[in-house]
Amino acid sequence: MDTLDPQRQSGSAIASADEKTVAPQSTINLSDLRKLFLKRKWIILICVLAGIGVALYHVETATPQYEAVSSVSIDMNKSTGVELTSLASSSGGLQSQDRVETQLHIMQSNTIAWNVIKTLKLYNKPPYSGVFKKAGYHGTVTPSQKLALLNTFKGATQVVLVPETDLAEIHFQNQNPKVAQEAANEIVNAYQDWTLRAHFETMTRISDWLSQQIISLRESVNKSQNDLVQYQREHNLLSVGQQGSSLVDANLETINSQLAQAEADRIVKEARYKMALTRNPDLLVSVAPNTVLTSLRSQEANLLVQQADLQSRFGPRYPKLEEVRQQLKQVRSDINKEITNLTQRFKAEYDAAVQTQNLLEARLENTKQQAFKQNESSAQFEILKHKAQTSSELYDALQLRLEEAGITAGLNSNSLEVVDHANLPVIPVTPQKKRTVVFGFLGGLIAGIAISLLLESLDDTLRTSEEVESIGHLPALAIVPRFVSGAKRKTAYGSYGAEKRPKEPVAEKEDQISRDLLTLLEPQSIVAEGFRTLRSSILLSSVDREPKAILLTSGLAAEGKSTCAANLAISFAQRPARVLLVDTDLRKGTQHLKFRVSNRVGLSTYLSRESGEESIVFPLPELPNLGVLPRGPVAPNPGEMLASRMMADTIQKWRSEWDFIIFDTSPVLAVSDTLNLVRHMDGTLVVVRSGITRKKALQRTRELLRRANARILGSVVNGVDMRLENYYTYSRGYSYGYRSGYESAYGAGYGVEDTDDKG
Repeated sequence: MDTLDPQRQSGSAIASADEKTVAPQSTINLSDLRKLFLKRKWIILICVLAGIGVALYHVETATPQYEAVSSVSIDMNKSTGVELTSLASSSGGLQSQDRVETQLHIMQSNTIAWNVIKTLKLYNKPPYSGVFKKAGYHGTVTPSQKLALLNTFKGATQVVLVPETDLAEIHFQNQNPKVAQEAANEIVNAYQDWTLRAHFETMTRISDWLSQQIISLRESVNKSQNDLVQYQREHNLLSVGQQGSSLVDANLETINSQLAQAEADRIVKEARYKMALTRNPDLLVSVAPNTVLTSLRSQEANLLVQQADLQSRFGPRYPKLEEVRQQLKQVRSDINKEITNLTQRFKAEYDAAVQTQNLLEARLENTKQQAFKQNESSAQFEILKHKAQTSSELYDALQLRLEEAGITAGLNSNSLEVVDHANLPVIPVTPQKKRTVVFGFLGGLIAGIAISLLLESLDDTLRTSEEVESIGHLPALAIVPRFVSGAKRKTAYGSYGAEKRPKEPVAEKEDQISRDLLTLLEPQSIVAEGFRTLRSSILLSSVDREPKAILLTSGLAAEGKSTCAANLAISFAQRPARVLLVDTDLRKGTQHLKFRVSNRVGLSTYLSRESGEESIVFPLPELPNLGVLPRGPVAPNPGEMLASRMMADTIQKWRSEWDFIIFDTSPVLAVSDTLNLVRHMDGTLVVVRSGITRKKALQRTRELLRRANARILGSVVNGVDMRLENYYTYSRGYSYGYRSGYESAYGAGYGVEDTDDKG
């Protein structure tokens, strides 16, 4: 039935919005983190406590470690004054800083570590003695035991370079402070001994190698000198200098200069010849200004002037004009002859220039070949000369270095100097209680957050109005806070003492109706305020006309649609208005339980004509304008009854008798009964239970209602933890206008009597 066009437009708008649905962004902001902490606070708290516990256990059980530090200076530019040390350098092309790093790695090498272990006999001291705990140390070490000793030693050693300096610090840790001091100092001593021994062995090897090289080098020098003299004699290069033969070079330079001049002259004459071929007298006059052609061109110009003057004054048949024309013809004939003569002269000059250039090019090429041969001989001579000089110089240098090697081998070229010897440590460096506990706290916090994020990614339930609007694309018309219902609320009240329990009149009402109807039992609570907000949103959903037939449904059962329908009906009745609450869930309807009325007759008997208007009851004396029609006995065919003509006519009749009709229906995804009613409704509300309703279920529910052409007004988010709502942070428990009495059970202000209204 088409009664409210704005709602129909709203439904079509939702449908069009569905077709353009864009997946919500998955970015995490501070508000999402706050919600995560609130939802998973116990997991995070347990992880934090576990992290702190592990840290405290580690602090109590760990063996104290003492650290000794010795400081040294490493100067890689240090020299003994003997140049032979450059031959022993093994650093190659490394920079000074890289060479220092190399020395630091040598200090931490297995060789240095093993020398220190043997010198200090660390295999008899803990923790190194633990390597031999099975059989004990008997003077021999197996490869596996040696590897274990080295790993333990290197794990306790740390060599670091002080930034922007050449200072290095050697740190060594041990549970015995005396052992830590001795080991830190012994590492420096072992490195110095290794450096001296390595330097001495290197110098000795160099001396032996130089002795062998000098013998073969002496023979190479003699051979090079003989080859140089022989080549000089064979190629007659007695006068050859660094520039080769001066005569060939001079000829080459002279011919090259003459060729350049000839080529320039040929280009000029070729240009004059090409101008003459055009037979343009003006161009020829420009290149030959002092010729007969210039005079003839002047005569031609005068005759042209006379011809024009006579013709303009006396006409074309004037006798004098004919004489001028004959003269002009003769002058032009002379000009042609002169152009021919100039062309022939220019051609002859051009041919001569070309011949001259060709002769010079041939001579230049011949001279080049001579120069090439001369250069080859000179180059080979220079090679032989340089080889002889190099061999001689190398022989002299090696001879000098060999004499120095004996002296250098006995000198200490150690680049390391001790700055500070390690002192006896008195305070252990590990364990650090505060830092360990802080790290345990941070580790537990990070683990708790990670586990919470994992659980959050696996949780596909809806919890806030923002998620409902983002996933379901339905406006959240109202938010109903989470509250405790039934007998559980008595337990919640008990923790507050007698002075905070509900007053006796409220307790009497709770015995007459369900405790879920907080709109009537506790009109000042946030829950009641949420349903009043829902009522206002419904009334404002249409500009021209209020919706009368309103249907509440959900995707699955136990999402609170019956409770929301009952409280919404009470809220409309408090307006006041004539309100009818109809339980159309003919399978498992519960409105008769909430209002404590009989279920012998109801909608099922009404539609089967077994009962009449007496099926509608008025359970609340204080709200005589609220009628309730329970579901009645379970019908064998509920879907057919709701889709019948009788149901459509009944809804139409109720429209004229009641101001508002609230329909409590069955879940859409469980059965299809609700889809038979939505076309008769002025508006449909989808009830979503926070923490229960799943995202896919909401999307599927919205899709089914849209296909049934339902006019969806929006959603009602039920059972919300208000701490998860972004806007619910400006005060503790939303205490505006209420008192905190049932905060743990409902949130602040639930069901508390307003003492400000009392005298």
